Amino acid sequence: MRIRYWTGLGALMLSVGMTACSGGTADEAFPPIDYSYLSPIHLNVASIDVQDEAPAAPDSLSAKAPIAPDQALKNMAGQRLVASGTSGKADFIIKQAYLNRAGDNAVTGAMDVQLNVADAGNQHAGFVHARITRKLDAGDRDPTSRRELYTFTNQMMQDMNVELEFQIRKKLLSWMTDAAGTPIVNGGVQQQALGVPGAQPVAAPTTPALTTPDTASPVPAKTATSVAASSAPDAIFPTGAETDTTTTPATVQRSPQPGTLQLPSTASSGTH
Repeated sequence: MRIRYWTGLGALMLSVGMTACSGGTADEAFPPIDYSYLSPIHLNVASIDVQDEAPAAPDSLSAKAPIAPDQALKNMAGQRLVASGTSGKADFIIKQAYLNRAGDNAVTGAMDVQLNVADAGNQHAGFVHARITRKLDAGDRDPTSRRELYTFTNQMMQDMNVELEFQIRKKLLSWMTDAAGTPIVNGGVQQQALGVPGAQPVAAPTTPALTTPDTASPVPAKTATSVAASSAPDAIFPTGAETDTTTTPATVQRSPQPGTLQLPSTASSGTH
């Protein structure tokens, strides 16, 4: 009986512990949000500076999350944005990053960042702005639990990764390089003339074939067709069409011209 009692008590304590962890207790460990599976974005600058203008307030939901939104953005900038140039600089500015409660079972969040680039003379040369918002409806779950906030922050970061790369490729393509620092726009991509949308593509010019004095001139298409047609049997002249230029070993029998045949006279018809 004692064995059964302690076994049941242990099972009950284990069940309570698992229930507490399901919401994400303070002791539960959450892995850092990783961005190494995404391709780095190489920029033609010598340095990239990250500036956080939206730190999480100590009593906010952002601070309660295992990884605060602004910290997730700083981690992303450190892994995805790579300085591959020899001069100039870029500033990654976190302008907004928060998680707010929206009713009893919902949480809203927003992230707003700006990327500025400057040339070797520290002159402003371009920028991009990326902003995303998202809402979590937790249903019967606690939307403010550490686990829910961790999952929600991860989803927001997926949206921001897509939006930021899209804006960079759209507005700062001339500042992008490959891993070796070579500008992508001058990376040997051949230019191709594009026609009007919906029109047929223009065929590439071809080099005419060269002929030599020993090479016979090509037969025109019309002549070649005529030769091919004349080689086929004719329904009226199976042995070939009648022409004046055709020469055969035997004598060719020809029909008389119209009007040359005459009926025999009456006198000659009676003579045998």
